[in-house]
Amino acid sequence: MNRPKIMGIGELVWDLLPDGRQLGGAPVNFAYWCNRLGAEGYPVSAVGSDDLGREAFDRLAATGLDLGYVQRNALPTGRVNVTLSGNGIPEYDIVAGVAWDALEADAGTLELAARADAVCWGSLAQRSETSRRAIASILEATRPECLKVFDINIRQHWYSREIVTASLGQADVLKLNEDELPLVASLLGTGKSGAEAIAELVRAFSLRYVVYTAGADHSEIHGAEGLLSRIPTPEIEVADTVGAGDSFTAAFITSLLQGEPVAASHRKAVETAAKVCTVHGAIPRPQ
Repeated sequence: MNRPKIMGIGELVWDLLPDGRQLGGAPVNFAYWCNRLGAEGYPVSAVGSDDLGREAFDRLAATGLDLGYVQRNALPTGRVNVTLSGNGIPEYDIVAGVAWDALEADAGTLELAARADAVCWGSLAQRSETSRRAIASILEATRPECLKVFDINIRQHWYSREIVTASLGQADVLKLNEDELPLVASLLGTGKSGAEAIAELVRAFSLRYVVYTAGADHSEIHGAEGLLSRIPTPEIEVADTVGAGDSFTAAFITSLLQGEPVAASHRKAVETAAKVCTVHGAIPRPQ
């Protein structure tokens, strides 16, 4: 069976954690885990021509990822100052005016989009008009059968009703968590909460799936028929939760494209995210 081609589009950053820096960014984490789980995962992002950019390339190259769609420009490489709460939940201070804010839809990236089986993007990478236009062009270049995944990934104040609505209009799959659901419902003025809000999103935007995660409690997959799958979150010893949601989305989408049913794909996603939570950072250092 051919390996599905999956693009993760957007931010590439160094998470500056209390005990050191970890390479990440939701689309890069997503692409890494797609690749690790049997797909061809392609990060589409940008770094600066600085020491952090060079180190990012070296680290990602060691994982086996194809870096042909990671651009270089004159802006500094992305950085995020991360602090962890007592139960390992990250809080982010995301530096603006960095390389991925100037992402371009170049010819090579558009050619990859035309062959992709799935693309994943979020709201954060659209905070600049330049990157927002590039993401729109990449999505426009995909085939009708390409699975379009909006992992909303709300961070700080880097989102708007316009960005969320436009992305939902493009998406087949929406991924969001227990903090993001009420925010999105309020932003769109649905007047609903919980499962009713999810059902309204499915109807309003003709979504195939909504992937909903509720942290240490459970996760759910919803579709036009309602709740399709619900799995309690495993009890594990958490190192941190950085990248857990990205790996969850990667495992679910990769499994679907490999022909697995929704319930089995959901189970794979839960198992993968739990594994990520037992180590520090989303992308393990090479041994």
